[in-house]
Amino acid sequence: MRFRKGLFLLILGTLIFSGCVAQQQDIEALRAQIYQVNTRLDAFDKRLTALETEVARLNDDWQRFEKSRKQMDQLSERQVELLSELEKLQAEQMRLTGQLEQLLYQQGQDREAFQAFQKQVLARLDQVERALSPKKTKKASPQKKKPLDEETLYKKALSLYRQKKYEEAQALFREYLQKYPRGKRAANATFWIGECLYQRKLYEDAILQYQKVIDEFPRSGKVPAALLKQGLAFLRLGDTEAATIVFKKLVRLYPRTEQARIARKYLAKLKRS
Repeated sequence: MRFRKGLFLLILGTLIFSGCVAQQQDIEALRAQIYQVNTRLDAFDKRLTALETEVARLNDDWQRFEKSRKQMDQLSERQVELLSELEKLQAEQMRLTGQLEQLLYQQGQDREAFQAFQKQVLARLDQVERALSPKKTKKASPQKKKPLDEETLYKKALSLYRQKKYEEAQALFREYLQKYPRGKRAANATFWIGECLYQRKLYEDAILQYQKVIDEFPRSGKVPAALLKQGLAFLRLGDTEAATIVFKKLVRLYPRTEQARIARKYLAKLKRS
């Protein structure tokens, strides 16, 4: 009986000890699993932090992109506005150019009438001047054959031209140049000789005479007029190519003069023909 009781206690102790050992192993295994889980959680936490950082950076990039896109939209709108303004300015420029061309054309149409009127006015002024200075008229007696001074000789030649006495005027202008080759009216006298030749329809001689004004008196105010009349003389001769060259030269060298405006009108006509 005692033997059985002792054997039972021995077996029971063995079972209890075995159970305790098994329970300790399970605990260690659970601890190991918990450690692994914690390790993975730490790794996930680090990855989550990195993702949050990346998301924040992408969000900043997106905001900058949105700002840039808005700026681009504003620039595009401004560009459209500027293009619209440019088109309006171009349309206004075309309108003004058309008006200018019409005015130039009309001015050219009235040019000959104006020249005739100008001659009449100059003739009247000359008559008034003679009426106001009768003493000078008496002194200019051909019987005394008193040599004329520079100014008187020039005015007499110009008066003959206005009376359409072109040959006599031409002779006096040449006399003026012979006596006063460097006189203050030398450039004008040279030009008026060309005008006399032009009125006499000696166009080739007139062209050469106008060239003397251009070559010998390049700073004279008569140069633009000489170029214009030179071009017109070429037109009278039927040489449109030479006339075009002269008119273009006039426009290039003296663009703001009255003669240049007239030359542009003739160039437009020659271009259409």
